Amino acid sequence: MVISVSRVRTMLLGLLLLCGVFASISDVSAADGKVWINTKSGVYHCPGTRYYGSTKNGVFQKQSEAERRGYRPAFGSKCFNSSDDSSSTHANASNLVSSTPSGNTRKSSLNAADTQVWVNTKSGVYHCPGSRYYGATKSGRFMSETEAENGGNRPAYGARCN
Repeated sequence: MVISVSRVRTMLLGLLLLCGVFASISDVSAADGKVWINTKSGVYHCPGTRYYGSTKNGVFQKQSEAERRGYRPAFGSKCFNSSDDSSSTHANASNLVSSTPSGNTRKSSLNAADTQVWVNTKSGVYHCPGSRYYGATKSGRFMSETEAENGGNRPAYGARCN
């Protein structure tokens, strides 16, 4: 039986996470940790996420260096709090996309006016938090669901976030 390298890496990561070797992403206080940069897509991935170290074209680099070179965080979520960035946008694990598809990931406890969605500005489609393309398309920006709809954008797959 042949097992791929990426499968072994995924299994080891899962085992390490179960053993508590890695701290949760929300508890990370390091100002500048290493991220995985997908050099083809221009996106960087956080430690412990699905694509960290596993894309075909990529390198490890410090988050600050990746941002300085113009790479953007995957799914719009920074991995580490920067010492010079007091706003620390989306630094917790609940903002990262789950690798398991589930209908429950699109639901939010916030009302529609407060739900931040990712609007793909080229297609006019908006994506809910926890969905596959939330913060992941090249052209887009975050805004409230109400703003997105008032701007003429439509929900992905025809389903609102709430």
